[in-house]
Amino acid sequence: MGGGASIWEFLDAMKRTRTITALAVWAGFVIDHLGFLEPQFRQPLELLSTLARSLSLTEYSTGQFMMKLRPVVIILFVVSLVLSESGLAQDSSSKGRVMSWVPPYATEVCRKNLDLSFDGVGVKDGLTHLGLQFWVPTEDGRLKFVDRFKTIDDATVSSFQRWGEANGVKAMLCVYNTSAKGWDWGLARSAFGKHRERLVEALVSETLRLKLDGVDIDFEGKGSLDGDRESFVKFIKELSKRLHAEGKELTIDTFAYKWHAPNQGWWLELLPHIDGLHVMGYSETGVGAADWRSYEFIKAAAGDHFAKVLLGVSSNAAKWQGKPALEHLAWIKSDVSVGLAIWDLQFKEPVWRSKGMWQVIGRIKRGAEE
Repeated sequence: MGGGASIWEFLDAMKRTRTITALAVWAGFVIDHLGFLEPQFRQPLELLSTLARSLSLTEYSTGQFMMKLRPVVIILFVVSLVLSESGLAQDSSSKGRVMSWVPPYATEVCRKNLDLSFDGVGVKDGLTHLGLQFWVPTEDGRLKFVDRFKTIDDATVSSFQRWGEANGVKAMLCVYNTSAKGWDWGLARSAFGKHRERLVEALVSETLRLKLDGVDIDFEGKGSLDGDRESFVKFIKELSKRLHAEGKELTIDTFAYKWHAPNQGWWLELLPHIDGLHVMGYSETGVGAADWRSYEFIKAAAGDHFAKVLLGVSSNAAKWQGKPALEHLAWIKSDVSVGLAIWDLQFKEPVWRSKGMWQVIGRIKRGAEE
């Protein structure tokens, strides 16, 4: 919770002044709790806040104005109250989230795998989101298609976007920081740090141009990089505001514990501004594992925003942490509140091409509605 106005200050202001000051106080309270709101509420609330504060500062008399705004104020206040009192920064849907990715070096096999069906249980029945890992940043904050593998262009993106639209799966622009050096944190830092505004504009514009449903930030750095935390969080906040204003989503890929970047120590600053957190624990984490490696630990580390967590697993593995893949997924299914992030859509391990596996994944997707 922020240090802004409380509900009681709002009610007291309404009682004492009966002027726009009350609206300004209320707006401050709600804006402090935007993490609890659906994207469609955020922009009108920010506009309302700006208007209220402006009129308050000019000591505008607001009897008639308040009469006209009263229904809007009441409705938005009730919405903000209900959502804030829940203590959860999560989608109001009771369904789960299941994300998988198309790496730039396997577009053809992944496109075929999207249409797989196992005795009537399809991949499409298990996914909610599809990450298209087709973009890299430039040092000056622009975007370009990955060009180290087979050609990726607008037509490639469109093929996956159309599939997602037809099957109710959201297609996400996934940008990642690779260069000839491999994973290149210096490249990412230059883009989001020195050229933040340009990168935000490029990501939003490309998402809209290609009719995608949001952005997945896959910037990964090895080593002690907490010095970049502030600039990364600032970038995410700005990108979040722009994407949510357009009705789009924002997700982030993160390391599972305190090492590298972004890491668990950054989560509580990032989570209020994003729609999903993909935790890249893979074979190092699992059900019943010890300490930070356990799914329970990861969920707890997200605090009140645990419903935004998607636990990362690898479709290259049939077993990890001493347990079969299906046992790990069964825990996620039974927990209901967390989601599943599958790297990637190649499904190299046979168990990931089975009816039993996709039945469980489908149940994770249906969540509390199961």
